Amino acid sequence: MKKIIIVGGGLAGSLTAIYLAKRGLEVHVFEKRGNPFLDFSDYVDQVSSRAIGVTMSIRGIKAVLNAGIPKEELDLCGIPITGMSFYIAGSFKTRKLLPPDHLSPLSLSRADFQKLLNKYATIHNVYFHYGHRCLDVDLDEKTITTKDNNGQINEHSGDLIIGADGARSCVRQAMQNNCRRFEYQQSFFKHGYKTLVISEGSKLNLNKDLLYFFGMSSGGLFAGRAATIPDGSISFAVCLPYQGEISLQTKDKAIMNRFFDKYYCMLPSEVRKEMLLQFIEKPSNDLINVNSSVFYYKKNALILGDSAHATAPFLGQGMNMALEDAYILDSLFEKYNCEFETILPEFNLLRKLEADAMQYMAINNYEVLSRSNPIYFLRTKYIRYMAKNFPTFYPPDMAEKLYFTSMPYSELRNIQKKQNVWYKFGRVN
Repeated sequence: MKKIIIVGGGLAGSLTAIYLAKRGLEVHVFEKRGNPFLDFSDYVDQVSSRAIGVTMSIRGIKAVLNAGIPKEELDLCGIPITGMSFYIAGSFKTRKLLPPDHLSPLSLSRADFQKLLNKYATIHNVYFHYGHRCLDVDLDEKTITTKDNNGQINEHSGDLIIGADGARSCVRQAMQNNCRRFEYQQSFFKHGYKTLVISEGSKLNLNKDLLYFFGMSSGGLFAGRAATIPDGSISFAVCLPYQGEISLQTKDKAIMNRFFDKYYCMLPSEVRKEMLLQFIEKPSNDLINVNSSVFYYKKNALILGDSAHATAPFLGQGMNMALEDAYILDSLFEKYNCEFETILPEFNLLRKLEADAMQYMAINNYEVLSRSNPIYFLRTKYIRYMAKNFPTFYPPDMAEKLYFTSMPYSELRNIQKKQNVWYKFGRVN
């Protein structure tokens, strides 16, 4: 029996573990955090509220369901999303989403989803090693060195190492040190974000089944997003630049009070005051983009998810692509059994193309949001009108394909490029 070592037991690592364990492989997951069933505080930054909620699109849902996880249990982790609502010119403009195949995107509780994955990983006899921080990776010997919570240092060996340990991956670092001509780029956006959580979401009069977007009339100053998660709280992501009078570093309460009064005026005053207090107190989170030239090393190691292609969430696709990575990897195991020398380079060929396309679209979307203009909505109406009335000649609505299908990102990027050719007055996303 082949032994697989997975470094990182987050969403991508846990789903990958389920897929491979179902194939009869011996799967060991090494996770620096604790057991989420005993204490989930390690998995969500309680100070910054980072990643308290995530949005799962259809490609992510299909990747989870194909692993044998019942839809009924996945649905319990989230709230179905039926539309997107944009606040502009003093009112909300809502766009309803019509899902095919009775599947709707989900606004997930990250905690509940993580526990669901760990539950099924345990059912399929995945071995979890919690509290084990990866210190070193020897790619040629296929070993990792870990340090547990008691300070004990151990070496673990396997037949294949999979890095699912996030944007600052230890496995990717080892590949940088060992792969000839390995190219790696890490970049940060001029904007970052803070997550503000209002525990009693019901008093905000926002629909649970809608994603809300703010800042479209701010001239590119900021972008905001709000989503309800299953416990009834609402998570507000406030994306601002790091410098300027109104920025993530602003500590002047009077300035930020005017900001919240202007751009969140539809919310009750006591809620705006709570958001202001949280904004002043909480640290900011970076928006990071990771691009790796290759996702594997010989037949010994592979990286996936954020380890390979971390992306700022301007299209909400980072988690979804990571889950799809697990599904694609499993399909290659189905095709080639355990022929790692064939599986790894083909995975790299397939997923590198899609990762580059996804990051290209996310960066373009960021440029639109950071130079926001009300004419954006005229463009989107134009897109929908042309695609509906001239489907033979005009490319389809990219947003619907992105959120409601598993169409490859590379094809979606081509749609976007075609739309930009048709529409001469500016970029369309």
